Amino acid sequence: AIPVGLTGKDILVQAQTGTGKTGTYGSIILSRISSGYNIPSALIITPTRELALQVSEELTKMAFYSGHRCMAIYGGVSIERQAAELKKGVDIVIGTPGRLKDLLNKKALRISKVSIAVLDEADRMLDMGFAKDLDFIISWLPKKRQNMMFSATMPPEVLSIAEQFMQDYEIIRTEMTRLSTELTDQIWNSVK
Repeated sequence: AIPVGLTGKDILVQAQTGTGKTGTYGSIILSRISSGYNIPSALIITPTRELALQVSEELTKMAFYSGHRCMAIYGGVSIERQAAELKKGVDIVIGTPGRLKDLLNKKALRISKVSIAVLDEADRMLDMGFAKDLDFIISWLPKKRQNMMFSATMPPEVLSIAEQFMQDYEIIRTEMTRLSTELTDQIWNSVK
């Protein structure tokens, strides 16, 4: 996915949890956008606060030498504090659909210069009922941009969003022979 993504082509990637999706799109983003702008050049939409925080933390580590500033945006915390932080300048915004929508409505988040947009865990976002919020957020993005979608599964609904969200995209599927549970240690304890 990285070589294709580095060309600027839209990609739809199906890969299981734990296969390095964040590192993949993070590498593409950090290689393709400059740092130090006042408004974001990249937007990553995630279904949960936990994933937004995890992605922000990983990209911040990856951006240690490049100077890209990353910020997680999610509900359950002060929207005013997030708006104030955005005013200081950020290169990459990672957020949940509801809070992104709220900040767009308040005009506290400007995404008119986003050149790369990522939908992470697209299948989970649809399962959680974020289709309308995604449509709203996408409508604020510039027409000319690179789009990437990452999903563990590829049901027809994900392909439908890909058709609306992306142009001339390439589908990349990772090897599906290993179970994702092999990526974790499992311990069994007998309790009497």
